[in-house]
Amino acid sequence: MSFRNVALLGATGNLGSKILAALNAAGYTVTAIQRKDSKNVAQRAAKSIKVDLSNGPELAEAFKGQDVVVSAVPNPKLETEKIWMDAAISANIKRIVPSEYSTNLEVAPSQKLPIVKDKMEIRRYVEELANSGKIEWTSINNGPFMVNYLWLSGWMGPNPTTKVTTYHDGGDKIVASSTLERIGEAVAKVLTLEHAESTKNKPIYIYSAAISERKMTRVLEKVMGIKFEERRMKISDLVDEADEALKKGDYSKMMNYYMPFCFTDEYRGDFRYQAWNEKLGLKVMTDSEIEDMARSWIESSSSA
Repeated sequence: MSFRNVALLGATGNLGSKILAALNAAGYTVTAIQRKDSKNVAQRAAKSIKVDLSNGPELAEAFKGQDVVVSAVPNPKLETEKIWMDAAISANIKRIVPSEYSTNLEVAPSQKLPIVKDKMEIRRYVEELANSGKIEWTSINNGPFMVNYLWLSGWMGPNPTTKVTTYHDGGDKIVASSTLERIGEAVAKVLTLEHAESTKNKPIYIYSAAISERKMTRVLEKVMGIKFEERRMKISDLVDEADEALKKGDYSKMMNYYMPFCFTDEYRGDFRYQAWNEKLGLKVMTDSEIEDMARSWIESSSSA
């Protein structure tokens, strides 16, 4: 199966813009599907169509002539996602790529986490669509984004500003993490003639580097020439705190659940065992490349 024309939702976001760039680089013709009131420019999209994203018939009209619809919409919920998915079926779209971009959703403990409830509902819906022969799907999962606003936040690992690093359950657990560019490459790769059939109706896992909080801290110490003060936290305490908050209807601690998702063994945040990097020809970063990336992060933050 050959795909050429791709409609992209969320094309101007942090991730969507990288997916757009990767699709362009791979030779796809990309149409950005944007909100009617959007003022953002989808850089280098073949065209942009502004629609009411809650209007199924309007979306179906916008999707005409496309082969694939890719979503990079942040924080997706089934009630809104199914609108464009049903519209894609009406427009005879061949494949959809839902906005999954998560850590390991294939193990039972992960599927029960409150933070992935919406994505699991969407996954089940696209599986139902595929099982009934209405449309094909592929999702990309990538672990935590390998971006400075996550890995240099001190929330997970080191904070160069405070010179304090946070270690959860010791800081040595490995999680597979991906740059936004790598995620974009993966989206483009799974739609190629070479891989379209093998990636049909499957979640595809990819990563840029397998890394721990301690390793990222050591990288920053080397790059910056300093030592970080260590702060230790127990993941079980964070989960207990989040559970108690939820019982009271307080959702402010929801991201506490992200720590077991990444770093507790049963959740398998180190998903290298099922990664498609080799099959798709996606390289893994070397230690030297991780250091260069961290150095660029520090330089960009100091010049801001």
